Amino acid sequence: MMIVRLFCVAVLALLISACAVTQVNLKHGMVQGDLSKPYAKVYFIRPFTEHPMGFSDNDLAVDVDGKRLMSLTKGEYTLVYLKPRDITITMTIPAQVRGRWEVTDMSQSRRFNLEPGQTYYINARLLDGEFRGARFIPTAMSRHEAQQAVRHLRAVGDAVSVPVS
Repeated sequence: MMIVRLFCVAVLALLISACAVTQVNLKHGMVQGDLSKPYAKVYFIRPFTEHPMGFSDNDLAVDVDGKRLMSLTKGEYTLVYLKPRDITITMTIPAQVRGRWEVTDMSQSRRFNLEPGQTYYINARLLDGEFRGARFIPTAMSRHEAQQAVRHLRAVGDAVSVPVS
């Protein structure tokens, strides 16, 4: 009976983890819902890591100008239509820093100037601080780099109908 319970718990955990998917907050103030108005196409890309990274494998919080835009899952990329202007993108992930038991949020921010009609490719670049904890840095990519980066990733959201080409 105990083996059946453990099996059921393991299957449930696997199903829940398989359901993790990038979620975009379409009510964010920077999302351009009306595409007849100026917008910038912004692809957010989160590559796989070479090996399991513990806390760094969790969903990555992506904030734009201090407000949560999405949670970005490892191995996925998505497209968001944003209002063109200067923005700050912050990526936050929980991490455990060596020598301490508690989990702390590690964040990194970058400013981007979004111009109307332009396409941007923002990569969640992993900076493995090993003993200092891992964090992700929002990094601009060229179109060619993005094409290479998404070859084995899963497109979600608007990127399904408008993939990186």
